[in-house]
Amino acid sequence: MRQPITFGIIATLAVAAVATAGESRTIEGRASLAAGQEVRIDFPVGELEVVGVAGDEFRITIEGRCKRHSSRCADHLDDIEVDIHESRGVIWVEVAPHSRWRWWNSLEIDAQVQHPRDRPLSIDMGVGELEVEGTLSDLEIDLGVGEVTVDLPVAAVATVTMDAGIGETELLVPDGWVRDERSFLVGSESSWRDGPGSARINVEVGVGEGVVRLDG
Repeated sequence: MRQPITFGIIATLAVAAVATAGESRTIEGRASLAAGQEVRIDFPVGELEVVGVAGDEFRITIEGRCKRHSSRCADHLDDIEVDIHESRGVIWVEVAPHSRWRWWNSLEIDAQVQHPRDRPLSIDMGVGELEVEGTLSDLEIDLGVGEVTVDLPVAAVATVTMDAGIGETELLVPDGWVRDERSFLVGSESSWRDGPGSARINVEVGVGEGVVRLDG
């Protein structure tokens, strides 16, 4: 079985295939971040859950499961990789970088991320469902097709901008839901610039739905 390859320059990085059993595979990766260091996640397809945590350690756990039994699916499980590397001060996390779309129709991919909540985060996701909660710094999300839900403390946020090319945007602030602006009857935009914090939140969805909720 091919093992993921990872390397680092500044941060402490590690990736390992921790379990393989029949028609599933689990991979874990981690990185110790420097102060203020940004993480950028490239996740092609599946379900991704991100939770902001205290400390400076980033962790990702990915589970791949076969939708149905086939030798082709078993081969695709072996293709799942997590590449974590540092470049120009940014930690890059790439899932299956060498087989980006080959296996999407034969596997189910679920990932859980623990992200240091005071570090900037950028997520580039192809297709699927994304949930983010508890981060306190800048957040940039670009989702091609699917649904994204973001739950953050309002005290950390300065501005929110949202855009859906085809679909809906919903933005909830302490004063209530922010009215969205329609674009050519198929798209939607929402924004809010009255936050007491410093984090800038930007959510872009090609086709689907984006929801941001700010609570006390």
